[in-house]
Amino acid sequence: MNKVMVKINGAEYPMVGDKSEQHMIAVASYVDKEMSKVISANPKLSTVVSAIVTAVNITDILFECSESNDELAKENEELKKKVGSSDEELKLEIRKLHLELQGKEKEHAKYEAKIEELNKVIESQKQEIDILSNKTESSKEEVESYKTQIEELKTSIDESNERAKIAESLASEFQNKAYKVQLEKTELENEVKFMRAKR
Repeated sequence: MNKVMVKINGAEYPMVGDKSEQHMIAVASYVDKEMSKVISANPKLSTVVSAIVTAVNITDILFECSESNDELAKENEELKKKVGSSDEELKLEIRKLHLELQGKEKEHAKYEAKIEELNKVIESQKQEIDILSNKTESSKEEVESYKTQIEELKTSIDESNERAKIAESLASEFQNKAYKVQLEKTELENEVKFMRAKR
């Protein structure tokens, strides 16, 4: 097991895992950068909410990679069904797609690891907040509770707007990628027809 101190949003956290120190530092650095973007876009967000929004953003990326993997796997299977065993050039193309799929799977696993580390950070911050809350006087707790409720309501509105923008952006991007994949599929099908016609 390796252990290393990392800094996320100005706070230091110990990270322990089977990954190398460089890997864990890289994961923490990525989370820190993504969280900084969220905070810069909306400085009024609390630390916990910023961490949650960051987790949502990274999860969106993870889902996008997963969807791309599924599309590539499906495309690969369709090509395998259409291509004859004697066509060496098309076999090489299928091999190329298979390697690309493997690369996407590795990227998918990397994002899963980043999300896991981010969840640990969120849990750690929640524990710190609980400790601080227990030390606060009961009268101040009641006042802070009302303030927190107001802040959370405002944040919910901001988050809804932010998620709507993200969803719209992802939908547009996914549509473009789907169109590109369809074009590539059509080209491959045309190549198969052309090569079969030459036999």
